[in-house]
Amino acid sequence: MRRLTPATQEAVHRLLGRALEARQSKDNRPFIVGHFITNRCMCRCASCLWRDNSSKDVSLDVLERFYAEAKEEGFVATALTGGEPFLRSDLGDLVRFMKEEAEMSILLFNTGWYLKQRIDEVLPYIDMMIVSLDSAKPERHDEIRGLPGLFQRAVEGVCLVKENYPEVSLQFNCCVQKGIADEIDDLLDLALDLDVKISFDVITESRHGEKGSFAETSEGLGLPELQELCALLVEKKRSGAPILNSEQYFSYFVDGKPGYQCHLPKLVMFVDGQGNAEYCLNLDRPISNIRETPLKTIMELAQFKQLRVDAEGCSSCNSPTMLDLSKLWENPALAFEEGGLELG
Repeated sequence: MRRLTPATQEAVHRLLGRALEARQSKDNRPFIVGHFITNRCMCRCASCLWRDNSSKDVSLDVLERFYAEAKEEGFVATALTGGEPFLRSDLGDLVRFMKEEAEMSILLFNTGWYLKQRIDEVLPYIDMMIVSLDSAKPERHDEIRGLPGLFQRAVEGVCLVKENYPEVSLQFNCCVQKGIADEIDDLLDLALDLDVKISFDVITESRHGEKGSFAETSEGLGLPELQELCALLVEKKRSGAPILNSEQYFSYFVDGKPGYQCHLPKLVMFVDGQGNAEYCLNLDRPISNIRETPLKTIMELAQFKQLRVDAEGCSSCNSPTMLDLSKLWENPALAFEEGGLELG
């Protein structure tokens, strides 16, 4: 099984060190950008809460200014997602600037559809890449994603990345949604065959808005089925399956979703595809917009600071990003414990 490369180890240690520094200093200022660099996507996933093909992306010059400011404000990493990030024709220029000028560690989420065509334009600047994989059966994956031929192109792209850019930490991410229960063994076998670890992400079924649900989906599993599935994934991980999630993540669902204290805004600032600095407790009322407001000003806004307090009362998200990083904030030792959080 692939190990973290020296470059990725350095990036992970940098992030953990920064997290410890922020926690000990009590300033609680985030230092990672969670960035939806586009909301456009050619897939049509029933579980998606983010796709918006009518939205206009933030221009490259604005993003370059923002990331130059992010460097000055102490940000050290960015996680780029969408939508499909490769739908930005300037993605190569953007990640080059982020890496060479802003000195960011870069995580890139994508579907794998464009990897073969644009691998040499983008991959030289990426530290970690996550490719979506919702089924080990080509026809099933393509049906879930609403895009015929996606499975084959994603697998071919992953193989090319492994061959040509072995220093990039590479993994799959699988959405835990309806129909997955019978897929687990096949998914783990495929990950083993391709020598790529896999994470499982229990889908969040709604996003907050002005009147309750900003957007919602009915593709989630009922709690009894989710508990059974997550118990199985704990067993698989303990038996050596190439699963990245912590045991603690799965145990949260096995225990019936008892709630957690969200610390993510102390680690991550989220920016959406329109450039809004998100107030995740009400996405209809963003904190500000990077098109109009310098980052330094945004970070001094009362709402931006208050979010780090208010979010502690929320536990609506199911993502391992929210759960595991919140637990990591409370107990940094989870990054080193057996069965704990793995970062790549």
